[in-house]
Order: sequence, then structure tokens, then C-alpha cells
Amino acid sequence: GPAPGSLPLPVAGTLLRAFGEADAAGIRRPGWILATAPGALVTAPAAATLRYAGPLLDYGQVTILEPAPDLLIVLAGLAEVYGTPGEVVAEGAPLGLMGGAPPADVQQLLTESMDTRTGTRSETLYVEVRDGQSAVDPGTWFGTRP
Repeated sequence: GPAPGSLPLPVAGTLLRAFGEADAAGIRRPGWILATAPGALVTAPAAATLRYAGPLLDYGQVTILEPAPDLLIVLAGLAEVYGTPGEVVAEGAPLGLMGGAPPADVQQLLTESMDTRTGTRSETLYVEVRDGQSAVDPGTWFGTRP
């Protein structure tokens, strides 16, 4: 299995909420919330068995990877997911796409609602790492902090 601190990020993004950090509504989640570009490609951070790919509760489309026994990486909030449960995927393999397809032209971009905080449109990917039964800080597994 992968070594702690060695995994690349599954998507290019910036960290909005750290592990256990409360959001605006006071909700704490045991994972990272990453802001990504609309339509961004999400890839496998490690070679892994695909345990789940599809809708889950109110998390949108979800992919669950098992890169080592009892180690799960949960990626939630995608618009589209690829792959079949049970399939083994290589590191860097495409797992799905974020929502909000890029605008067709500049005029459309200018007229669409902007995120007032950053001035850009963004999607969010939720990243949770479970070691055995417990969620752990993704920072212990991912080599770069977003």
C-alpha cells in the first residue's frame, strides 16, 4: 500500500475547510473540502480497488477507493464518476469529473454568478480518508497540502 505523506492530490484545488474545521453552518466534517475549477478531472491518488462509484445520500456522485486493506479514500461531490466496483485502477486513472462545465464563452462567464469571496466559479470536492473504522486527517496521507 501507499506510504503516509506520499499521495498526490486527486484534483487540482485549494483547501476550503481542513479536517474537523467548522463550516459557515458550524458543521464539522472528518475530511477536507477542496475548491476546484468547474469540470475539473478527478484522478486516483494511488493504485486501488474501486469499492463504490455512484450516488450516495446527499453527497452527489461518490467514489470510494481501497489502496490498501482497511484504508479507504472517499471522494464525494463529483458530477460524474467512472469505473465499476471491484475494478483495480492505476494511480492517476480518471475517476470522474466535477460539475459546472466550463462556460462556452467569455460573455457567459461574465454574466454567470460569481463566488463573491474569490471572484471565480468553483465546485467542491470532499476528501475523507478512513483507516480501519476511523476517519483520519487526509494531511497524513497526501504529500502536498492544497
